[in-house]
Amino acid sequence: MQTMIKSAFRNDEKITLSFKGVDGVTSSYVKTALIDLLKEFGFDFIKNHLAFSDTNSQINKLINDRFKFEVKKRKSLVNC
Repeated sequence: MQTMIKSAFRNDEKITLSFKGVDGVTSSYVKTALIDLLKEFGFDFIKNHLAFSDTNSQINKLINDRFKFEVKKRKSLVNC
């Protein structure tokens, strides 16, 4: 999945990930599938090019919390 996302991003395409039929995700899934994108694409780019559909509160919270944590961590490393 990450290969397809990266390919779309490199072509400046916007994509939507559907979680239809998915009740929940793990932190490791979010890290591998989404957070690792921060290594190549900035948060603002990801925010503007990636959307989610068919989610629930658990999925939304986990994705949001992981991105907030990683962005905060990266900002603190830059300010060291």
